[in-house]
Amino acid sequence: MATKYDVFAEIIEKAPCKPKDLSFKSPVYMHISSLQKQGWVRKTSGMLVPVNDKTTQNVFKIIKYCFNHGLDHNVFLTKSTGNVLRHLPDGLPDLRPEPLKGNKEMTRVLNYLEENQFILKHSRKPARGRMLKHQLLEWSAEFHGLRIVLRDVERPHLAQKILKLKVEPINPFEGKIFAFLTGSAQLEGSTMTEGNTRDLLLRDIYPDKPSKDIQMVKNLNEALKFIIENKDKEITPERIQEINKLVMFSLHANAGKYKITQNRIQGNPSFKTARPEDVPGLVKEFCDKVAGISKKEDLLEELGHIHNQLQRIHPFSDGNSRTTRMVLNWIIIKHDLPVIILKMGSFDEYLSLTKLSSIRDDESLNQLFLELIVHENIF
Repeated sequence: MATKYDVFAEIIEKAPCKPKDLSFKSPVYMHISSLQKQGWVRKTSGMLVPVNDKTTQNVFKIIKYCFNHGLDHNVFLTKSTGNVLRHLPDGLPDLRPEPLKGNKEMTRVLNYLEENQFILKHSRKPARGRMLKHQLLEWSAEFHGLRIVLRDVERPHLAQKILKLKVEPINPFEGKIFAFLTGSAQLEGSTMTEGNTRDLLLRDIYPDKPSKDIQMVKNLNEALKFIIENKDKEITPERIQEINKLVMFSLHANAGKYKITQNRIQGNPSFKTARPEDVPGLVKEFCDKVAGISKKEDLLEELGHIHNQLQRIHPFSDGNSRTTRMVLNWIIIKHDLPVIILKMGSFDEYLSLTKLSSIRDDESLNQLFLELIVHENIF
């Protein structure tokens, strides 16, 4: 059944339009009437037009963001989400505080936020964890007349919990792998959803998405295949170059080649990358460092450093972040640990600790990675 927000989204897309122009199979006149009473839509000469004010602009931002990233805008606009955003921050690290218990709709919202990593679980019973800072949650809070204040929550030591996880051999056809590929692509602007990725790679069904977005996922899948095939081989500068070549196939003329000019991070001039002449030596040092990690316990303390070190070198003209995430997970797979999956809810925090950071903070990034591993394996 279409919701009022579904109807509003389509009116925005098609305006000016008549009610009969809307694509819903069931009558939506009640929703249109409700939107008119709210002052979100006006009717002029039989044509529906969205009203442009502060509230509708915020709703439009939420709908557009969700549409572009495969999320359900209804979740962020429902009153139940308003209640969750009102009570959860005060109850953390308890993810089921008393005001939210016993309500199916609020439980559904909490589950959705956890599924998409807006909330990360540290334990299942009792449900404990933390909510991440994210622009979409801020917009949702504003819509519900709220302001989210996230206090610091004690971060538990998770390495031992990860070491006890039962890890199956990597399977390129399991759901977590599709989530891994999709997340890495979405971080670079891809609009491919996890369902799109699954259909593309399993059924050769091409979605109605930009060709660049589709190619990005296909490239990441080829790089993952390379990692699986070379799981037990040494990580060398040449193999890192091969990963970049696979990741950037047909997307950049210099795929797989070290940069010859200084690169800059768009939107973050304080993020300093290595000079081109220093890249070969720094990548060699990086590989030597990685080769010296022999224990899982040690690796779980170095994830943040490994990621930030390679990304700060920024060896290539393009595709450095995708290459970094692929190399990091190659190291993880070599040590028979679960891959790090990034979903929409964790993007803002991840980026704030990586290429959008003003100050390098390996420890906080490492903690985020451990939380993501635990969350995805107990959710």
